[in-house]
Amino acid sequence: MANDFFEIIRHRIQATGMSQAQFARETGVQQGSLSRFLKGEQSSLSGDTVAKIVAFFGARLVFPGEDSSEPARDVCWVNARIMPAGEHVAPPVAEDYLAAPLVGEVGAGPGYLPQDEVQSWFLIYKHVPAIMGRRNLIAVEIGKTSTSMLPLLSPGDIVLVDRDDIDVSHAGHIMLVRDPEGAGMVKRVSVQSAPGGKDFSIQFYSDNAATNPPLLYSLREDYGGEISNAIVGRVIWAWSDVRGK
Repeated sequence: MANDFFEIIRHRIQATGMSQAQFARETGVQQGSLSRFLKGEQSSLSGDTVAKIVAFFGARLVFPGEDSSEPARDVCWVNARIMPAGEHVAPPVAEDYLAAPLVGEVGAGPGYLPQDEVQSWFLIYKHVPAIMGRRNLIAVEIGKTSTSMLPLLSPGDIVLVDRDDIDVSHAGHIMLVRDPEGAGMVKRVSVQSAPGGKDFSIQFYSDNAATNPPLLYSLREDYGGEISNAIVGRVIWAWSDVRGK
């Protein structure tokens, strides 16, 4: 099975038509190791190298017992309409895009809508650095009365969330979060060890702090000790209507 897996990777790399130098540069892997692998001088690759290559192709590994569902979907163009500015250039390639479901509105009121209530789809270019290697993506709308993240995010803006990224080790990342009642919000997050070392305090805070004081919760008491109950994912991209700005 391992030999088959590495053979598939070898064929996938060769099928890109890239030079070894270009592929190594695009994926961030060591060219020397890549060259030996493609020449058959070594039969396998390190785990870190495999992870980077798998991410480059927009795939991911799913182990037994893990949820294999994918919110984001691959794209297949069917008579894609080309804007006038692109009429005389090469058409878009479907493999370069993902479609992320727009699952609802977040803010102080409506809360986070589940994935099965898809309202629309957003096309995402895979090769933007912030997007590369990510697949578990959803899009959500900032609530029409939610001003807590002004001026960065305005009511009606759409944010893209990576549900695989719930790392809160660095304070200040913008995350899609839930309060203890399950309502969704887009906030910056800071997690600190509580006195005694038996709990963590979770602070959700806003850019528009003057009218939106920080919210402070206990990981153990408010979220059952599970960070995934508090954090849906990290905000990595945003679309904004700038007509009135």
